[in-house]
Amino acid sequence: MSNFRINHVAMALPSIAAFLDKTRVVYDSFTRSPLITNERQSVREQFLSDGNTTIELLEPLGDSSPIAGFLKRQRLGGLLHLAFDVDALDPAIEVLTAAGGRVITPPIPDIAFDERRIAFILLAGQIIELIERP
Repeated sequence: MSNFRINHVAMALPSIAAFLDKTRVVYDSFTRSPLITNERQSVREQFLSDGNTTIELLEPLGDSSPIAGFLKRQRLGGLLHLAFDVDALDPAIEVLTAAGGRVITPPIPDIAFDERRIAFILLAGQIIELIERP
């Protein structure tokens, strides 16, 4: 088994800066990662943490971004996916596809996770990101 463990919760937003400005009362005490421009996924991303839970904020780089369609439907943004660390990516994908999941982004290395491989699966109407442990 792949030992699924929550890594983070992700939100898609039209603007990370505007969101953080408007929600300063909630997130000002959270630690913030540097803002990352992820050309591979066509997003800007930033991680926030209260020391227990991590939230990934995602902003599209343009209309071709995979989150652009979501933001057309949810103009203010919202919960996009849950991400799980797994021991091995390929067996975890097999487990989820056997349960009825569909791969929407096959395994690729990701700069936000030190080039560890990630994949996105749609399962029961929810997007799940899998992140391979080092």
